[in-house]
Amino acid sequence: MIDEVVSMAAEPSRRISITISSAVRTRTIQLKLAERLVIGRADDSGPDAPGLDLTSYGAAEQGVSRVHAALSYEDGLVYVEDLGSTSGTRLNGLPLTAHQKYRLRSQDELEFGYVRVTMRF
Repeated sequence: MIDEVVSMAAEPSRRISITISSAVRTRTIQLKLAERLVIGRADDSGPDAPGLDLTSYGAAEQGVSRVHAALSYEDGLVYVEDLGSTSGTRLNGLPLTAHQKYRLRSQDELEFGYVRVTMRF
């Protein structure tokens, strides 16, 4: 079930579907991705929330950093970048080097700590 759309203002953009799975819940959402979208969890001490907030998926308990990773859309391609997270980011089971962009393909699986995300576009 797709029940939420996260949108960014800049164009051009790419519409992607992601399924987020954790020990707490599973949900599929649509993203309209343009430029950069930060993934992480809300911080009670500050007003800023990431563009894709994984708090409701048990992010704190599942090892998701406040500013964990970013998705970006450049020249028709989608990329992921770990932003120096504590628990790391994995792409199809392989750990990513922080601050380096990796190209994503449809059906790729990302892990932010122990929160799993499957990408479809």
